[in-house]
Amino acid sequence: HISLLFQSNSARAASLSSVLILLDLSAAFDTVNHQILISSRQELGVSGSALSLLSSYLDGRTYRVTWRGSVSEPCPLTTGVPQGSVLGPLLFSLYTNSLGAVIRSHGFSYHSYADDTQLILSFPPSDTQVAAQISACLTDISQWMSAHHLKINPDKTELLLFPGKDSTTQDLTVNFGNSMLTPTLTDSQLSLTPNITATTRSCRYSLQHQENTSSSHSEGCPGTDSGSCHLPPGLL
Repeated sequence: HISLLFQSNSARAASLSSVLILLDLSAAFDTVNHQILISSRQELGVSGSALSLLSSYLDGRTYRVTWRGSVSEPCPLTTGVPQGSVLGPLLFSLYTNSLGAVIRSHGFSYHSYADDTQLILSFPPSDTQVAAQISACLTDISQWMSAHHLKINPDKTELLLFPGKDSTTQDLTVNFGNSMLTPTLTDSQLSLTPNITATTRSCRYSLQHQENTSSSHSEGCPGTDSGSCHLPPGLL
């Protein structure tokens, strides 16, 4: 997103680091609670025929299950908004409208459309409380999600770090539920080159160490006549 790039570059020019959090939701469209959705629309001023039309769009939907050639009887669909429809993303955005206040209360800016939500925070590289601030924000977001029948997937939620100008790499490992979020290092152009370089260097070191260890124990390798032991070609 251009706005994210602009914000991270502006922060970097001011010698600030930035962290971008990409939230991942599990089966988001399927778990929207219709009653909460209708109530939230009323709070935004939707009423009368517009509200009735919205209610009729959601009410009376059913689903069937097909299994080995057999089709079940229709069952009422009491949650969710239709995916692939024009209204689906809009209804989900309206459903999560109040989440913005939770995010802003922790000092984050955010960008959101449907179930795609990104949080961004800029901070001095010397700030040692950022990890705790991120963790507190994610905890409150998770609680809001639970109250609205939604769920964050910690294993697929990503954390990207944009180091400030001339700043050193920071340890921003964040506790999130039972998971640990480790930041992926990026640069001012939203490139993953620093992270790719670091990963490549680590892999080369590990492979070289494995090769050296293999060579030093060559006499103990079974199935070789010459006493030498080699790694599979695909690993080098």
